Amino acid sequence: MSLNFTKCFCLIVIGILFISVAGAQKNIYPLDKGYILERDLYSKMLKIQEINPEIVKLHILGFSGTEELPIYGLEIGYSSAGKKVLMIGQHHSDEVLGVEIVVSWAEKLVKEAESDKKIKALLHQYKFWIVPTINPEGYRVFTEGLYRYKRKNNRDTNQNNKLELQWDGVDLNRNYPVFWDEDSTLPPTHRYYKGDTPASEPEVQAIISLAQKHHFDFAIFYHSSSTGAYSEKIFLPYLDEENENQKRIYEETLEFAQKFAENLKKDYLPGKYEVSMATSSRVGNARNYFFHIHNTRAILIEVGGIDKKSKSIIYPSARMKDKIVKKHIAALEKVFYESLE
Repeated sequence: MSLNFTKCFCLIVIGILFISVAGAQKNIYPLDKGYILERDLYSKMLKIQEINPEIVKLHILGFSGTEELPIYGLEIGYSSAGKKVLMIGQHHSDEVLGVEIVVSWAEKLVKEAESDKKIKALLHQYKFWIVPTINPEGYRVFTEGLYRYKRKNNRDTNQNNKLELQWDGVDLNRNYPVFWDEDSTLPPTHRYYKGDTPASEPEVQAIISLAQKHHFDFAIFYHSSSTGAYSEKIFLPYLDEENENQKRIYEETLEFAQKFAENLKKDYLPGKYEVSMATSSRVGNARNYFFHIHNTRAILIEVGGIDKKSKSIIYPSARMKDKIVKKHIAALEKVFYESLE
């Protein structure tokens, strides 16, 4: 092999690696092939149920407010399970990594329930309720490549009798009936519009109904920071310092969050996830609702990293997405395995 040929070959390999790494460190929209689309979600979840219907039930928890799209939930575990865990992959349309994580976790639990002793023990102790998205309307818009910056549902909030993707909708994670009146009153066109009344949205009502029927010991909500300001952090609910019972549950929640952070490496920069110790907002979000109303140990995980240029990457290439999902599945295993009695 000649020296010139070797040099050319090396340059080609380096070039391919550079392109591959560069491609992994950017948002790709429309989504790269390999993401779950809204139109494929039902068939995906049905297949998971069919793997082992004895321990899996597919539920329709409710329907979206405008298009009446189903909100699906998988109930996974043995009848002996005494504890319950809720995992919601998405409230906001562009936060697709959470959907991928919770669906992959559901697949792992079901596929390995009989062959893996730890998974089997886990499902005898915990029932996992897996809800990929409570915002199927926004999820549909985003995954179909219709609008990159979609966040809210598709309610006609400016009441002009037409859907305007960039303006219409309610921020579902500000619509829960706790501290709702303390949140800022923003116009219906604002991306953080909380709705005209608490729990006005059928999507949120579906989750409230689920919470009222089941006592969830833990709740995990996945989000992604489009600005990068909150990337790779874990957030806790607001704490009432004068409530001794709440302080006890909060300490347990903090310990739970810290275990997650210890097992989650950042996507593009050195280091691990951090648990935010800043005072949490008194707004009508899911973690505040579950913690304050149902005494659930509730955390929010901001999945999706920031690169060296401080750019937020929340819908990367399919290859990078798979790496991120694998990392989060490993963290879920470690955290829940440690809790086995």
